[in-house]
Amino acid sequence: MKCFYCGRPVNEEIAKNAIACPACKELNVWGAQRCIKCQAWVVVQCVFCGAISPHTMSACMGCNEAFAGAPERKAARDAAVQSQQNVQTAVAVGGVAASFLGAVAGGVIGGLLDD
Repeated sequence: MKCFYCGRPVNEEIAKNAIACPACKELNVWGAQRCIKCQAWVVVQCVFCGAISPHTMSACMGCNEAFAGAPERKAARDAAVQSQQNVQTAVAVGGVAASFLGAVAGGVIGGLLDD
């Protein structure tokens, strides 16, 4: 591997950890976010935690979630959380409504018994 700018050979350790650009295949140093040659992204952002990892990784380096199918899993988790929140809201509103209706019914029945 040679330096893109000066053409000198690059340290073997750096070359071993280099990330190939998905667009032009140029080798980029570990930690780079864009290709030094074509400026294509060489990292991906996790939809779960927001961390960035080299595109060559199969899972996020931050939270270890697999990248394959991640958007679908995230959407399913978000839908499950929203559904749970809807159920909790319905239970809370239902409890208040039941108390209110019980008080109204008690008042009506009490009024009928007083007559």
